[in-house]
Amino acid sequence: MVLMGAVGFLLLIVCANMANLLLARLSSRRREMAVPGALGASRWEVAKPIVAESLLLSLAGGVFGLLAAFGGLRLLSSLPEGQLPRMDGLSLDGGVLLFTTVISIGVALAFGLLPALHASRQDLRDNMQESSGTTGSPYARGLLSGLVVIEVALALVLLVGAGPMTRSFSKLLLVSPGFDSTNLIAARVLLPSTKYQRATQVRFYEDVIERMRRAPGVVNASAVSAMPLHDVGAAGALPFNVEGQQPPATEDPLADVRIVAPGYFEPMKIKLLEGRFLDERDAEVGPRTSAIDETMARRYFPDRSPLGLIIQNPHGKSQVVGVVGDVHNQGLDRDPKKQVYLPTKQSPTAGMAVVARTNQDPMTVANTIQRVIWDVDPGQPIYELSTMDQILARAVFLPRLSTTLLALFALAALLLAALGIYGVLSYSVSQRTRGIGLRMALGASGGNTVALVVKSSVMLVAIGGVVGLVAATLLARSMQGILYGVGPFDIPSFALAATTLMMTGVAASVLPALRTTRVDPMIALREQCVRPGSRPRLRARSV
Repeated sequence: MVLMGAVGFLLLIVCANMANLLLARLSSRRREMAVPGALGASRWEVAKPIVAESLLLSLAGGVFGLLAAFGGLRLLSSLPEGQLPRMDGLSLDGGVLLFTTVISIGVALAFGLLPALHASRQDLRDNMQESSGTTGSPYARGLLSGLVVIEVALALVLLVGAGPMTRSFSKLLLVSPGFDSTNLIAARVLLPSTKYQRATQVRFYEDVIERMRRAPGVVNASAVSAMPLHDVGAAGALPFNVEGQQPPATEDPLADVRIVAPGYFEPMKIKLLEGRFLDERDAEVGPRTSAIDETMARRYFPDRSPLGLIIQNPHGKSQVVGVVGDVHNQGLDRDPKKQVYLPTKQSPTAGMAVVARTNQDPMTVANTIQRVIWDVDPGQPIYELSTMDQILARAVFLPRLSTTLLALFALAALLLAALGIYGVLSYSVSQRTRGIGLRMALGASGGNTVALVVKSSVMLVAIGGVVGLVAATLLARSMQGILYGVGPFDIPSFALAATTLMMTGVAASVLPALRTTRVDPMIALREQCVRPGSRPRLRARSV
């Protein structure tokens, strides 16, 4: 929804620029448009050519946009597999194309009507006698300035939104997942229940892990029922209780359960905080054991060690023999959940991911994993083979994509707002040539004239900035759910966005302002004295 809002704001900025363009173009067609009105044409007949021009612009832009979308989609689809996930089968959607086409044409017509109705309402006598242009009136200049204020306000909203998103993503990348993803690869296997029973399931994974540990390039190997950051939701939360301890009255104790093969924590490099890891001692025959994570220990055993306590859940009773570090299993932007680890010999499962740590590029041993699994069972399929770096990249894919798109939208809005400011000031300078020449003829310096133009630009940017800050404040709460470690009312982002926009507005006004210093006072005064339509006698008297 935030990205859709950003697209809508960007579209409105484009429309405001188009309205400014059409208003400026009408300055050279004032007398041309006055002729049909003088001959009895209605306001709609006068405005119709302008609306048609607006529609033509929108259709031409839509065609180029469609070509850009098609080309961009082809480019994304050509990226290596895994670099940009979820791209399989992605195509241009007919419903989306129809929606965007209708919206684009609708707003183009709406913003095209604005200058068209303005042009058709002018006084016929003034239109026929003056050549100063439709947009030379105070009303038109105010309309142009108002559109620029809208552009600046919308651009500031996008800049303010991009700031917290960028800071949020940078903080997200600094979050430790709780394991070391370097040189780690995983292969997902699901054993058919018709072929493998509980005992044979355990033997299959024991054989695969033992063969993997002896394979060249492999440092260590093990298996887990649900990979962190990947099989989200596979380790379902189950109720549990601690023997001899009353559960908290305010909640039902729940904890995710993961089944791990012996030695799982070592290749993952998950920290041991207390007790020991689950290993070969946790056999099918003997006391049932388990390990819990730091979050669970801190939540339910804040004043004592959980080692030796008996936990009971739907898998049965087990004694806690170790406390390990937290792992962000559900996502880097989510707090670690309470976690219970059970040994696979005591709680077998058909589906597990075989993980291996290598001393080289993990993809170089991908064929080794496949060969080992097929050596144990030639007919067993492998459902997925990924490095942990790829899984980690997929886990931050949506935040990265959202941040990148919003930053691009904000940059495009900033450039469009700068173009709008430049266009309005350029038109204003062209309309005020006589006044500027008169000021310079009376002794005004070029610096004073430049400062006058820049001052008008700063006023427009300041007004738009105030409006944009108010709008950004009202809309900031909508971003609360997609930010990590940053509040929606991020003061540095607000300040940086306002400063960037102000500097951009000043930079966009420099070129039109410098153009005023090249105005020849004599030419400007001659234009002031010799008006189109005046008689030669008055022209000579004025000279």
